[in-house]
Amino acid sequence: MYYCNYGDLQQTITPLSNTFLLILMDNPLKSKFKISPTASLVLCLANEIYQDGKTCQAYLENIETSEGELLLKSFKQIFEHSESIAVLRKRYIRNLFDYYANQFTQFQVCILGAGLDPISLYLLEQYDRQIETIFEVDIEFMDEKRALYTKLMGDQDKVKLITHDATDIDPLLDELKRLGHHSSSPTIFLLEGFVYYISRDKFSTLLEKLATADGKKVVILDYVLPFETIHESNREKSRLMLRSLEQGLGWPIMVYHKFDITGLIQFFKGNIITSDSTQSMEKKLYGENEIYIHPTSGFMEMISFQFS
Repeated sequence: MYYCNYGDLQQTITPLSNTFLLILMDNPLKSKFKISPTASLVLCLANEIYQDGKTCQAYLENIETSEGELLLKSFKQIFEHSESIAVLRKRYIRNLFDYYANQFTQFQVCILGAGLDPISLYLLEQYDRQIETIFEVDIEFMDEKRALYTKLMGDQDKVKLITHDATDIDPLLDELKRLGHHSSSPTIFLLEGFVYYISRDKFSTLLEKLATADGKKVVILDYVLPFETIHESNREKSRLMLRSLEQGLGWPIMVYHKFDITGLIQFFKGNIITSDSTQSMEKKLYGENEIYIHPTSGFMEMISFQFS
């Protein structure tokens, strides 16, 4: 048996998974998937989450991240704790999934803007008996990701990868229904690192459509704060990191005040369950604040809420 570590969690991989894991490790794909520096940056930033897990190692070894590593070096010159942003975000998302898994006997998951992050592997190992289906949605990389998942897990029906514009919500909801999504079980919608890249109008429309869709929905999302709201100790670092990201992307990062987000949720009759600054996430996860000392010293916040 192998073990896969996700942060402080250690899970045993089933013998069937081991078979596919060994195949992938002994017979890697002919060439690594080439992705943009910014897409690769996210995987590099969160390397701490994946580095000890053999499943994750096998997955990530087939993705070319060298350009992201170069971008990470430039980020660390601006803010030496750059990795902590992604690590805190991902650890806290796992913490929230644990919370909601205790609320629901069975549930579905829909990941918008899924990218190449292998969170589905983690979710299946943690909550396989509770999860009915995971739907991953993105405009690119879904075929490549499907190939990797098949190598790791074999042919299975629990993860559906959908190539689709996640902001084009009406046809997406139709496609989810066609692939087996239903309203009799709750759905957790994960929008990790997603609202940064879409317009305010599209974000508002997305929330409106989710609010009016059938069934119970939980939404987990994070958002970037305007740099001028950041504590003076990190304000200039935030500005420089945002500018560097925008230059890499070629378009602006959308930023929100907390009242922007909570106001939209309340307008569409959502019930806010959790709302955390980077400081409070660090405190809840580790019991103390070593990096984010002040309430406003973090660059992003996370919120989860329900539509019923």
